[in-house]
Amino acid sequence: MSSTNKTQNLGLNSWVPTDVPKRIDFNYDNEVIDRVVSQHHSDEVRHITYDERERWNSMVYTGMYFGNGSDQRTINTNCPFEASFMIVYASARPTSTVDFSQAKKYNCFACATPIADSLGIKYDSEQGTITVINTVLPVYGSEHVNLNESGTAYTYVMFR
Repeated sequence: MSSTNKTQNLGLNSWVPTDVPKRIDFNYDNEVIDRVVSQHHSDEVRHITYDERERWNSMVYTGMYFGNGSDQRTINTNCPFEASFMIVYASARPTSTVDFSQAKKYNCFACATPIADSLGIKYDSEQGTITVINTVLPVYGSEHVNLNESGTAYTYVMFR
């Protein structure tokens, strides 16, 4: 004989002193518990996967590339989130240098957002790419952009 009472949520056996529990009752309860817990744990609406949790918890993503000297270059960042702000700079170099003898300024630093970019960079938030330029001719006044100089290491930092 199964129990006189059942639990409110899962319908498990809830015996009174006069009930005589049977093995089948325990097996039934275990199957119900196993099914409900399994459904709960596999519910990706209520729970997130480990990879999702890692992506959501990451506030900063960094990467690097080596300049190849081309005038324009697109780099796939593989950033797992859409950055709200990012910077690119030449590693181990100043952000800008000035050649006073030729009246030229060379910028090795740029920043971007999904809606606006500084000189020399374009961020495509949908593709997760950045396009950088390297100029021979000045792009603004006497300013040149060096974000893809051959052999130079560049770092990009992307913020959630």
